[in-house]
Amino acid sequence: MESLYKEIDNQRDFIISLYKEFIPIKALGPENGGEGEYSRAMKLKEIMEKYFDEVKEIDVKDERVPSKVRPNLIGTIKGRNQSKTLWIIAHMDTVPEGDRSLWKFDPFSVTVDGDYIYGRGVEDDGQAIVLGITLAKVLKELNLTPNINFSLLVSADEETGSKYGVSYLAKNYSLFNKDDIILIPDAGNPEGSMIEVAEKSILWLKFTVIGKQAHASTPEKGINAHLLSMILGITLYEELHEKYDAKNELFEPPTSTFEITKVEKNVENVNTIPGKHTFYMDCRILPQYDVDDVLNTINEIVKRFEAENNCKVEVEVVNREDTTRPTDENSETVKLLKNAIKAVKGIDAKAIGIGGGTYAKYLRSLGLNPVVWMTCDETAHEPNEYVRVSYIISDLKVISYMLM
Repeated sequence: MESLYKEIDNQRDFIISLYKEFIPIKALGPENGGEGEYSRAMKLKEIMEKYFDEVKEIDVKDERVPSKVRPNLIGTIKGRNQSKTLWIIAHMDTVPEGDRSLWKFDPFSVTVDGDYIYGRGVEDDGQAIVLGITLAKVLKELNLTPNINFSLLVSADEETGSKYGVSYLAKNYSLFNKDDIILIPDAGNPEGSMIEVAEKSILWLKFTVIGKQAHASTPEKGINAHLLSMILGITLYEELHEKYDAKNELFEPPTSTFEITKVEKNVENVNTIPGKHTFYMDCRILPQYDVDDVLNTINEIVKRFEAENNCKVEVEVVNREDTTRPTDENSETVKLLKNAIKAVKGIDAKAIGIGGGTYAKYLRSLGLNPVVWMTCDETAHEPNEYVRVSYIISDLKVISYMLM
């Protein structure tokens, strides 16, 4: 282990060079205005073939992208016991950069500043990709055979529902055994003490308020859909938080959340009252609440709002992911990870739940016990997203402890 740790300590230059190879290749799903992950996947496949015993590509058809497929890659190093595998599961797609003026550096290049590496997707979920490939490189160069198989799954479409990623693979392929150790580095905290074992239900909703367009100087002739949307948004926010106010201390934050997020463009000019306005809500719902009950409450609020304001409101479910059973906190995976974190970092990790959605939910539905863990400052989806090389080095030692 000392030789392995020493080699891991020497991987800084490789980690930086690896990021520089794939981060500049955009991997946005078509829902986010992109062409999918194909180009990035081909680069990662080329790299993975240098360090894994075998690399398998599983393509899922998607006519919306130029390649017509969304690729998923599996690299494997065979262990002494080949009936069991330690998995790292990563996703290669990212979200858009958002407002570029908020970035200090080009989001789709890689900028290194001391311990920090900046770029869109370097944490979410490039950190998992780098962990998997770097560990494979170290094992190969030291000619080490792990106790069990080591596999890296680099998958597609995590940011927009996983229809072409792990969700599809879980339904159509028998990739995992019940005794496998499954690690998903896609959430964490700066101490590396957070082991995610449960997730909230996710509900994304689109609200379109239809009023009547008019000149802004004669508001009495119209029905201001934008103004009504703001009032409806506040009404939903307040009433949903009031009704679904339970706390579950397993989760951070411990409550359900109902956030107004995206809005769509309405009129072109300032002096026109819009007759149509569309906004979105992101709901993260604690497991004790039924998603259908939340939807019924929303529809009741909307129906009352329509009657009170002489307007029409269309409600569309954009995405729905009901929570599954949590990972067993007494499972081998949780115990092994806690022991590894204690041995490497000298801290006691704890199991928690999060509001974010990861690949773990699809695997939990199969009766498996995946955990979501890594060390990070939680900059995913933010401008100036970054990772720290020291965090990656530390996490590599934890994972290698679990594997060896």
